[in-house]
Amino acid sequence: MNNVRRTMLLVASACGFVLGWVLPVLDDYRGWQAFRVALSPVWPYENFGFAAWYDAALTVASGLTNAVFIAVFLAVIFWRSTSTRLVGWVLIVATLMNLHWLARAGPDFVDLRVGYYVWLLSFPLLALAARRVRSA
Repeated sequence: MNNVRRTMLLVASACGFVLGWVLPVLDDYRGWQAFRVALSPVWPYENFGFAAWYDAALTVASGLTNAVFIAVFLAVIFWRSTSTRLVGWVLIVATLMNLHWLARAGPDFVDLRVGYYVWLLSFPLLALAARRVRSA
């Protein structure tokens, strides 16, 4: 039964991650476009810029959490000896890093669309799936 739950969590996290790339995130921007905006300080995109260095650093770090997700996802699938404690902390930090978009939106958080929330939820779902590795 644990393997079934783990598989369901992995599928849900993967679906959320992929859907987050194609669903609307803000205004007419899809997830993949938001990724480009996040990396715009190092990979220019549509004249986006950030006034403060820490805003630029946070957005780039948030964009890089996508690589973290993919690496952890593959580790959970292929390596049963994955350190669930380390993976859990990595995904918690990634989720917190990605929550900065919600904090940045402030009262305009209602402008964030479903793609952001689905993508954000994929990180804790993956953490739950990783937690199940040890008990599976």
